[in-house]
Amino acid sequence: MRNLSKFLTSSVFCVWCSWVSSAPNSVEIPPRIVIVIDDIGQSLEYGRAAIELPGPLTFAFLPYTPHATALSKLAEATGKDVILHAPMANIAGIPIGKGGLYPHQSESELKGELKKSLDSLPLVLGLNNHMGSLLTQNEQSMRWVMEVAAERDLFFLDSRTTSNSVAFKVAQRQGIPSLTRDIFLDHEITYEFVDQQFLKAIELAQEKGHAIIIGHPYPVTIEYLATALPRLDELGIQLVAASAFLHQQRDIEALQEWSSDVSLHTETEAVQALSSTLSN
Repeated sequence: MRNLSKFLTSSVFCVWCSWVSSAPNSVEIPPRIVIVIDDIGQSLEYGRAAIELPGPLTFAFLPYTPHATALSKLAEATGKDVILHAPMANIAGIPIGKGGLYPHQSESELKGELKKSLDSLPLVLGLNNHMGSLLTQNEQSMRWVMEVAAERDLFFLDSRTTSNSVAFKVAQRQGIPSLTRDIFLDHEITYEFVDQQFLKAIELAQEKGHAIIIGHPYPVTIEYLATALPRLDELGIQLVAASAFLHQQRDIEALQEWSSDVSLHTETEAVQALSSTLSN
C-alpha cells in the first residue's frame, strides 16, 4: 500500500514537471517596427503629409522651426508620438541652429538650452539627437542630457550618427527608457534605396524581434510609406510608436521575471513536498 502511495505521488509530480517544462519561458510577441520621422517643423506641407501617414508613427521636431508648434499639436491630436529632435554638435562643424548642444557648454548651459527646447514643444514624450556625431561621443554631456530626461520622465532614442556614440549606453546606465536606431531609411533619397532599407528593416525585425527605423519627410519617403505601411499586417509585423514599444518592453520583462520566479518557487515547494511524502 505504501509503495502504491509512493507511485501515485511520483506520478503526480511527473505530470506537474511535464506541465512546468512545457510552460512558455518567454512571452510570444510578433516582430515589431518603430518608425521615427526626423526634421519635422521646417515644412508645413511635408510635415502634414508625414503626420497623415497611417499608423502609430513617431515624429521628431526640430525646436524653434516655423511649423513645429502647429504640427506637434496635429501629431498629438492624431495619436502620434511627439519627441524633440535635439540639435547636437557634429564632427563636420555643420551649423545646427538654435537650441544647439555643444561639448564646450557647462552643465548649467547645456541643461538650460535643452530645457528651453523641450519647453518650446510641451507635448514631447522623449528626445533624440539631430546630428550629434561629436556630442554623443562625450560621456559627460550625455549624462547631463539624461539627467534632464529623468527629471521630465522622457525616453531617449540614440539616432546613432556615429558608431562611437555612448548615448545609448549612458541612458541605459542612468535608467532612462531608451532605444537605438537600427536602419536609416532614406540616407539616399531615391525610391529604390528607401525600398531596399525598408526590406532590410523587415528582415531585421523578423530575425531579432524588432527594428528601429529613422526617416525624413521627403516626398519619396512619404510616398513609399503610404503604400508600405498597410502591408505590415500581412507580414505579421506590428507597427508601434516608440513610447508604446518601450512600455511593451517593460511589461514583457516584468512578466518574464514573474513567470520565472513563480516557476522556481512552485517547483521548489513541490520537490520539498514530494521529499517529505516519500520519506514517510
